[in-house]
Amino acid sequence: MGLTTKKGASSALMLVGFIVAIIIIIEVLPYASEALGIFSPPQPAGLQVTQGVAVYSIDTPSSVSPSTNFNVNFLVKNNINGKPASNIKLCLDNLGLFKLVTSPNMQGGQPQQCTIISTLFTGGSLPEYFTLLAPSNSYYANIPYTPNLGYFLDYSYSASAAQSLEFVSQTAYSSNNYPAPSYGSFDNTAGPISITTTATQPAIYNTAMNLQLNLANVGNGIVLGQVQVTVSINPSVLSMSQGSLGLTQLNSTTFRGNFSLGVSGLTLTLPLTLNSTRQSAALSAGVPYLSSNVHVAISYTYEIDGYFPVSLNVQKYFVQ
Repeated sequence: MGLTTKKGASSALMLVGFIVAIIIIIEVLPYASEALGIFSPPQPAGLQVTQGVAVYSIDTPSSVSPSTNFNVNFLVKNNINGKPASNIKLCLDNLGLFKLVTSPNMQGGQPQQCTIISTLFTGGSLPEYFTLLAPSNSYYANIPYTPNLGYFLDYSYSASAAQSLEFVSQTAYSSNNYPAPSYGSFDNTAGPISITTTATQPAIYNTAMNLQLNLANVGNGIVLGQVQVTVSINPSVLSMSQGSLGLTQLNSTTFRGNFSLGVSGLTLTLPLTLNSTRQSAALSAGVPYLSSNVHVAISYTYEIDGYFPVSLNVQKYFVQ
């Protein structure tokens, strides 16, 4: 009898242990499998490459009753393929008959139409909400009315790209004895200002190569002010003359300038040659080709505008 009791207790303990093991496996499996590359958890939808920081969503009631409060919930998101953003300002605009009751930024107990987000890391998102008061029915004659409430978002952003340039000796060029050059820019970062480069490659050792740098506004907003352009080269391999580019040479490596981005964008032609010392050494040693990267970085302030409709309901009257 005692033996049977011990066996029963042992079986019960084994069953409990088995159940606990199953629970642990269920909890740990997603993390272990993700680390092994077997399973990836669902990720939130990303932004288009033509966006930097954006109002990802607006959650607000489609209609409200007279003299009632309601929340407007914004989700601000930064592109996971872009760069960290700073000086982000989200503001309500064109409130019309609606009154602002509370906001993320309260000063002296008073709500403010703008809230400031100092920084937002790459791929980060941040919720912000405002509370509004709908007007009484007498303000809109108690008839159905759907005004558009506005907002705008300003932020400071940056992007970068690089282009590999190839120079070859006359002998290598004539015999086609050199690797295929890279024609397109690489390491582009997301944002509403696109960076593209074009160049006729390769160039012979003793000739210049003109690299065209093209900037264009491909987003849904506008650039506030100018775009700062920074071009960096390896001076031991390349030389660049300033000419009439509007770039200031900060040191042997870096050139910088500020430019207005017109409706048709901006194109800068960068005249590049091989460093004379490196070229002489390559010719003397019979080196068939040399390549080096040109790095481009831009920074700017951008603004996007939008709106969201909120319908005002009719208030019913009852006569007895």
